[in-house]
Amino acid sequence: MNAARRWASQLEAWALPEDLLASAEEDPYSWPVELWERRRELAEREPPPPTFEVIRRYLPGRVLDVGAGTGRSCLVFAREGNRVVAVEKNPQMAQALARAADGLDVEVVVGSWPDVADRVGEVDVAASSHVVYDVRDLAPFLAAMHRKAQRAVVLELTERHPWSDLAPYYMALHGLERPDGPDVDDLVAVVRENLGVDPEVRRWTRPSVMWYRDWDELLAYMGRRLVLPRRRWDELRRLLAEEVIEEDGRLRTRKPEQAMATVWWETDG
Repeated sequence: MNAARRWASQLEAWALPEDLLASAEEDPYSWPVELWERRRELAEREPPPPTFEVIRRYLPGRVLDVGAGTGRSCLVFAREGNRVVAVEKNPQMAQALARAADGLDVEVVVGSWPDVADRVGEVDVAASSHVVYDVRDLAPFLAAMHRKAQRAVVLELTERHPWSDLAPYYMALHGLERPDGPDVDDLVAVVRENLGVDPEVRRWTRPSVMWYRDWDELLAYMGRRLVLPRRRWDELRRLLAEEVIEEDGRLRTRKPEQAMATVWWETDG
């Protein structure tokens, strides 16, 4: 099995059973815009990730951010005087990004990559953070970024699939086993096989900083991810009780530092 097909098959293994999805009260794959904006605000107060250091090697210039969300990454480079093209498929996220980017040199393109690639010109750096695990057909996704980038492509991702931490809860609540892959090494294999380049990889860790206002907000988020109806939230709260701590009137999960990776390669542009 080639690398791209292996990547796709591992992602397909994460698909939730149809009967479980049919019982969902909310889309388990969606993100509340408020939490995305909170993540952006938290990131702005934390030390910059190593990914930013890599991107800055190829600036000043024009930056493409694929899957920009509410601008957690790309607004940093816009504030430093770079031209940013932000691609985001979620209209609500894109609107929040446009509001946050007011007064900055940021163009927001609403749509899925690479479907909207023809609406984007050449850039110096094509970047994407925490998106590739949502991309089944990874080879054309990366190839389109590679074609647009004149200097480099830079990716940030967790070392393992970001839903891996939910596996024990799926087993406890639904008796459902979750797969292990794909991971950063599978991504590297796709890059090598399809683009003919040997990417650089930097592995690093970051603390878990996401917080929740109260148990209702936490259970709403986790219940959505775990496809758990409201009537079972008491059960979920009992499962989470030892993993949740209160700090400064807020709740956060007691997680170890998260293993991350930055993957990048230079292009021929």
